[in-house]
Amino acid sequence: MASRITMRQIEALRAAVLTGGASSAARLLNVSQPSVSRLLAELEREVGFPLFDRSNRRLRPTPECEVLYAEAEGLFAGLNGIAARANEIRQAGLGQLRLACMPSLSSGVLPKVVAAFCRARPQVQVTLSSYGSATVVDWVSRGVVDLGIALKPLESPGVEGELLISTELVCAMPEDHPLAAKAVIAPSDLSDVDFIGLTDDRLAWGAISNVLHEAGITPRRRISTQRAYTAYALVAEGMGVTVVEPFTAHAFRDRGVVTRPFAPRIPLSFYLFFPIGKPPSGVAREFCQAVRDFLVKIAPVR
Repeated sequence: MASRITMRQIEALRAAVLTGGASSAARLLNVSQPSVSRLLAELEREVGFPLFDRSNRRLRPTPECEVLYAEAEGLFAGLNGIAARANEIRQAGLGQLRLACMPSLSSGVLPKVVAAFCRARPQVQVTLSSYGSATVVDWVSRGVVDLGIALKPLESPGVEGELLISTELVCAMPEDHPLAAKAVIAPSDLSDVDFIGLTDDRLAWGAISNVLHEAGITPRRRISTQRAYTAYALVAEGMGVTVVEPFTAHAFRDRGVVTRPFAPRIPLSFYLFFPIGKPPSGVAREFCQAVRDFLVKIAPVR
């Protein structure tokens, strides 16, 4: 019998006990007085005993009602606790974020984003791993991480991709290099300069090689490295110029590194990857937006 008791009936009971009258309870619940009276009458029929003494204008709870009211308060305390916890999660971003990102962003870009994100949300725990694009996508598909950031590889059945930002490769050089005087760098400009090459084809070195080959240019590649961040560091040490992703440049502005557009343009797109069938958490979505905002802010203007 009592299993048909509704939450609305319990709300009416609580309001009536707190205010002492059906009219006051109605105002508290923002409903009509007949609605409250009907809910209380239905509840009394369900429980099988009177809940209020109606001998005067006020509703005086019976002893049985006092016991039921105590249970109702416990229920509302639990609901209030849930609401408060939800508010904490919304305001403080409680939770954890497991992130895997390709090195070109994890070294020069993400530390700043992660630091600002964690300062704004002290309860969030972030795990940041750095791997090549294929490994990043594999980890996302197997649920090892909640979010991946990488170049878009071959399609994976276990992930769904979302464009983070599209950009293009730039030429990075020391600020006192002769090429720094040029507005745009062409393949022919690289024929007689020390060049820092990238050995990771997945970071678009294959596209760079094709452009140089088509122009008949063989750079004087004295140093090769796998990571964009290392290439920038070598440029800062005066070891040559490189063609590389543009975002890490901001980490080397105060070390005498400048960038120039490279033509013909070599497009580069970074993607967010999520496990299929597992919607990203609010924390993950907020982090994605923070990364996107930061990349847009530091993106070179062409």
